[in-house]
Amino acid sequence: MTISLEPAGPAHRLYLSQLALYLRHSRQILAAWDLYSDRHSDPETFQPHDEDAYGRRQQKRDADTLSAFGRVYYHADELVHVAERQLAGLSPSARTRRYAWQVRELRDATQRLYAVHDDWRAARAALPESARPGTKAYEEPLAESYAEAWSYLDQWTIHGQALFAVNALAQRQSTASAPALPATAPVRKATATPSRVRRSRA
Repeated sequence: MTISLEPAGPAHRLYLSQLALYLRHSRQILAAWDLYSDRHSDPETFQPHDEDAYGRRQQKRDADTLSAFGRVYYHADELVHVAERQLAGLSPSARTRRYAWQVRELRDATQRLYAVHDDWRAARAALPESARPGTKAYEEPLAESYAEAWSYLDQWTIHGQALFAVNALAQRQSTASAPALPATAPVRKATATPSRVRRSRA
């Protein structure tokens, strides 16, 4: 894997902005799911009142979360790699150690997401020709793939904010360590010599 993403460069800022959209959207999806789950499950046993309806709603949560991850998916490994580079240049502390753990969690989640996607592509290629989108033979393995991906997407929802924190710390340290510009001596303005006014004799 070749990573050419420059920390704090235009592409890095764009990918972080896409991640910010995902974090906001995924939290909304999760809040809506929690509300649904609370309303449609027994408060004591936590068993759903209608398992089929509950399962369909859970599949929608999984699919919506993966869709929200959309653009982030293609650059997730780059974002993680840049955060690891930035962490390597930061002074060790309890805070940076916590961020390092979160970034490792993101790296693991990203690798597993890519593996799930590869597995789905292989499974889809092995489906019979009659298994097209909308058919049970297609939708069931697709739903299983979404369900497997969801826990890794949830790791991004939980730990994704660490990438912003690491970037902020790295930028702050970079600014603090930048050499100060030499002070320039004030420019003295030349004083104009008053011209002699020749008076005519009356």
